Amino acid sequence: METRWMHKDIHNTTEFESLGLSKDFLNIMINRGIDTHEKIEKFINPKIENIVSPFEFADVKKSVDKIIEMGNAEKTIFIYGDYDVDGITSTSLCYLALKELGYRVDYYIPLRDEGYGLNKESLSLIKEQGGDLVITVDCGVSSVEEVTYANSIGLEVIITDHHDINNILPPAYAVVNPKREDNSYKFEYLAGVGTAFMLMMGLYETLGRKEEIYQYLDIVAIGTIADIVPLKAENRIFTKLGLEQLKHTKHSGLKILLQTIFDDLEVKKFNTYDVGFIIAPIFNAAGRLEDAKMAVKLLISDSMVEAREISKKLIGQNCERKKVQADILEKVEAEIEKNRYYEDNVIVVSGVGFHHGVVGIVASKIIDKYYKPTIIMEEKDGISKASCRSIEGYSIIEGLNSMREIFIKYGGHAGAAGFSIDSNRVDEFREKINKDAGSKLSHEDYKKPVKIDKEISFTKLTYNFNDELEKAEPYGFGNATPLFEVKNVILDRVRLIGKDKTHIMFDAVSSDGTTLKNCVWFGSSHHFERLVEMKSVDVAFKLKVDTYMDRFNVKMFVEDIREGNSEKNLLKESIDLYDTIFPMKEVIYTKRNIDINSPTYLEYSNGITVNSGRSIVGYLPQQTESILKNLTYDYNFKFKVKITEIIKKDENYNIHLIIDYDHNFKTTSLKAGEILKDIKTFILGDLDYNSLQKEILSTIFRKKENPLVIYSGNRGMKTIIYTMGLWNKLYDKKTLVITKDPFPHYFSEFLDISDRYSDGYDYYIFYNDLPVNKIEGNFMVITREDVHVDGTVKISGNLTLPKNINILEEFEIVKDHDKTKTYYTKKLPTKKKEHIINNLDKFEMIYSTNDILRVL
Repeated sequence: METRWMHKDIHNTTEFESLGLSKDFLNIMINRGIDTHEKIEKFINPKIENIVSPFEFADVKKSVDKIIEMGNAEKTIFIYGDYDVDGITSTSLCYLALKELGYRVDYYIPLRDEGYGLNKESLSLIKEQGGDLVITVDCGVSSVEEVTYANSIGLEVIITDHHDINNILPPAYAVVNPKREDNSYKFEYLAGVGTAFMLMMGLYETLGRKEEIYQYLDIVAIGTIADIVPLKAENRIFTKLGLEQLKHTKHSGLKILLQTIFDDLEVKKFNTYDVGFIIAPIFNAAGRLEDAKMAVKLLISDSMVEAREISKKLIGQNCERKKVQADILEKVEAEIEKNRYYEDNVIVVSGVGFHHGVVGIVASKIIDKYYKPTIIMEEKDGISKASCRSIEGYSIIEGLNSMREIFIKYGGHAGAAGFSIDSNRVDEFREKINKDAGSKLSHEDYKKPVKIDKEISFTKLTYNFNDELEKAEPYGFGNATPLFEVKNVILDRVRLIGKDKTHIMFDAVSSDGTTLKNCVWFGSSHHFERLVEMKSVDVAFKLKVDTYMDRFNVKMFVEDIREGNSEKNLLKESIDLYDTIFPMKEVIYTKRNIDINSPTYLEYSNGITVNSGRSIVGYLPQQTESILKNLTYDYNFKFKVKITEIIKKDENYNIHLIIDYDHNFKTTSLKAGEILKDIKTFILGDLDYNSLQKEILSTIFRKKENPLVIYSGNRGMKTIIYTMGLWNKLYDKKTLVITKDPFPHYFSEFLDISDRYSDGYDYYIFYNDLPVNKIEGNFMVITREDVHVDGTVKISGNLTLPKNINILEEFEIVKDHDKTKTYYTKKLPTKKKEHIINNLDKFEMIYSTNDILRVL
C-alpha cells in the first residue's frame, strides 16, 4: 500500500502568546478551526455550564410536557432503541432517568434479524404489554408508515433520532432531531444518545432537578464515542466530562463491568481508546451475535450478582465475536490473494457463513491493509447482504445509486453503506462497481493519505509536551490524535515483536544522539527489510506516554516511515528551541524518600541532574536535558527547578518537577558601571544594547535626567524596563510600570505593573501611557506619540532601516526558508546574531523579523 504525506498549514500564532501554549499546539488548534481566544479557552476547558439549553431543539418542550403528563398519570412509557452501542446507551439512559423520577417505564430493542428501526410487530407487542407512549432513541425519523400504524393502535410516539431526515417527518407527537432545520441550535452532529440526553435534560430542568441528569454523562460518553460522531461542541463536553466520571460511575452494572476488564481502575484515566476498542465492542457483541437487551440489562441493573453474571457473558460473547471476526478476515484475505482482488478498483468478497454482524468490521480491516473501497457480503438462502466501507474521494452511496436497479434494498452514506442483492448477481455487481470507481478514482487516490498536523523537533518529544497535548483530549473522530513528523531520524535496534512477529519496534535516535526507546509500528512486519537498510528516515507518528516499571516512557506510535533526505533547517530548529514554553513539567525517579520542601537546583555535568543539598535526586530525561543545555549555552538562559509532588510507587518514587526560567539576578560587582554591565550580560548575553537603549541609559545614569522616549517599531523598550527593574531591585527601590500592554509574567519578580498610577514608589515607568499629573522624583515615559512631558528630556527613537534588510513575519521566514539566504531573528543563538550584527553591511540581503530593530 502506497502513502502520500499531506502537511497542514503553518500559522502566525503571535496573537495567542498570552495563552501560554506552544506554537505546535496552537497550530493544531487553528488548523481545526479553533482559532480565537474564546474558542481555544472553551476547547481546552469544556464546562458543564456550556452545554446548550435543550429547549433550543425543536419539540423538546412539547415532548417534556407530554412525558410529565404521562408520568403523572402513571401511564407506561416504552423506550424503543437499537442494537448498536448508541442505541443500547440511549435506551439505558432514558430508562434510568425516567425510573429515577418514579415513572412507569420499560424498553424494547429489536434483534438484528428484525432489522433496524421501528416495525409494526414490535409496536403491536408494546401495545399488548400495556405501553401508552413510545420514545424512540437512535431511530424513527424515517419511520412514517410505522408511526402512522402506532397512532392507529393508540400508541403515542415521541421520536429522538440523529439520522438524516430524508423524507417528511413521521406523524409522531414530537420529533427531536439535531438535523431539523427549525432548531435554534445549529450543531447537527449529536449521537443518538446525545439527542436523548438533551430530551432528558429538558425534562429534569423543567422539574427543577437539572443537576441530577449529569450523573448519566458516563453513559452518554460511551454511546457518543462508539457512534463515531465528531467530538466537537456538546459531544466534546459529554465525552470529556463523561470519561472523567467513568472511573467513579454510580451505575452498579457498569462499575462491575469496568472492574472486570480493568485491573487498574483505581488509578486509570479513561480515554476514547478504552471506550471505542475495549468497552464498546463488549456491548456491541451482544447485538452482533445474540440479543442487545442483555447489554441494556447490565447498564440498568442494581444487582451486583446479576451484573457479574451479565458481564461475564458479554465478555464471553465478545471473545466469540473476535474469533468469528478473525476467521472471516482470514477467509476474506485468502480470497483476495487467490483471486487477485487487490488489483481491482473496489475489493468485493462474498461468502457463505460470513456472519453479518461482523462483516462491516472485516471490511474496515481490509481497507487498513489495501486502502481500497471494500465490500464484504454474507451469502444465505440465495441472498447476499453486504457491508460497504470506502476511502476518501469515493462516495460508496453514489456508486450504489448508479446501479440501484440491481438491489433488493440499500442505503447508507459516502463512507459506509449496506445492501441486499440476489447472490447470482454478485459478479454483475462487482463489474459495475469497479467500472464506476475506475471512472472516478486516480492512482493518487489509492495512496493512503498521511495527514500530518505538524513537523516537530525531536527534542520537543517530552513528557511536558504530551501533557500539553492532553489539554485537547478527548481525541477521536473530528478531533483526531495529532500526527507529527520528525525528520532525519536514525533507527536503532530494529526488531520484530508480538506473538506472530507482525509488529516492528525500534529506538529512534536524533542527530545529537537523543533517543526515544521502544517506538512501535503495528502491523508493519512487511517493512522490516526496508527499514533495516535505511540510513536515515522521516517518521510520521502519534506521541504516546506509557508506564513501565513505574516510569513514564515517551515513545512514537508510528503511522508511516519514509526515506529521509531532508537537509537540516537550523533556523527552524533554533526558533523551535527558543519557543519552548516554560514552566515545563517533568518527572524523575529515585529509590530514596526526598523531602518535598528541600531546596533543589540543577547541576550541569555529563547529564543534567536534579540536586538537593549535595545529593543527586535524579537525572532529567535526554530530551529535556538537551533543551535546557542548548538554551543555556546558546542563549545564556538560566533555569530553576521545584518539586511539586512525590508519589511512592512499588519500584521507585516518582518526583514531579516544574522547571522554569530563573530571572533572579545576582552580581558580585560593586561599581555602578560594572553592575550595569552584569545586568546587560544577564539580559542580552554577549550582545550589546542598541543605540537608542544606550542613549536612554546615558540620560538616566550619566545626565541624571528623566527620559521621554518617542519610539517606533520594535526597539527593545522592554529590555530597558527589564534593566531598570533589576537595577532598582538591587538597591531595594520599588518600580511601578503604568501600562495597559501585556508583559511577561516574570517581570513581576522585580517590579509592579498596573494600569494606573499609585503613590509610594521610588521609580515610575509610563509605557505607552502618559502621566496625568506632574510627577515628582525619578521617572521615564516611553511612548509612540510625539508629546511633551514636563521634567523630561526628549529622545527620538527614529531609525532608518538599511536597504539590505527585508522585514518579514517569523512564520513567513520558517515557511519559505532557503539555505542560500541570510536570516535574522532574536531566536538565533547569540553567536550567530553577533556575527550578523557585526557584518551587516557585508550581506547582500538579510531577511529578518522586526527583532533586528532591537540591535540597530
